[in-house]
Amino acid sequence: MIYQALHTVTTELNNYLMGRFKMGGQQAAILNAIVNQDGTVAEHSLNKIVLSLINLEHETTMAFNPIYFQNSEKTHTQKAENLPYNFNLDVLLTAVFEAPNYDEGLKFLSEAIYFFQAKNAFTVANTPQLDPHIQELSFELIKLSYHQEHSLWGAIGAKYMPSVLFKIRMLSFQSTDLMEVPQIARIAPARDRNSIADLNPLTKK
Repeated sequence: MIYQALHTVTTELNNYLMGRFKMGGQQAAILNAIVNQDGTVAEHSLNKIVLSLINLEHETTMAFNPIYFQNSEKTHTQKAENLPYNFNLDVLLTAVFEAPNYDEGLKFLSEAIYFFQAKNAFTVANTPQLDPHIQELSFELIKLSYHQEHSLWGAIGAKYMPSVLFKIRMLSFQSTDLMEVPQIARIAPARDRNSIADLNPLTKK
């Protein structure tokens, strides 16, 4: 789901930039790493706006206790369904333009910012190609201090390039595979715990 979400966002941005700069079939924005593992600029990223996932933030404001509901196929069992895992995505939008195209990179980055300012939420209604399991992707511009930005680029392993950071909320991961658990007739008092087995219909022969 992470790839599908970011691929759709990148495609939308790319189409917008290609139209603004009349680039024909040449890509203007891609989903890619900024640099290779050895620190060199990734060849496919050069002279483009690059979207890079730099962090997955686990959203913990919701509880993650299982929900149980009756299994209609088996009388004495229930199906347990856990609440979804929710993640926010920190995505760096970078103008990877080297001299003598540095000024062109600033133009592309400015237009990319305009794009996300105008379309700061992606839904199935305004983006039909969005995965139907995604209700909404909302974009929040993140302000970094000089120290935070220096640390970020140090972690990436590259020298600073003109960029902005967005937090995308949110992706929910919900498995369709459900685990069946025995149905408990009742909870016995502590002194009578040995009787629990007798109360469970599945243990009777």
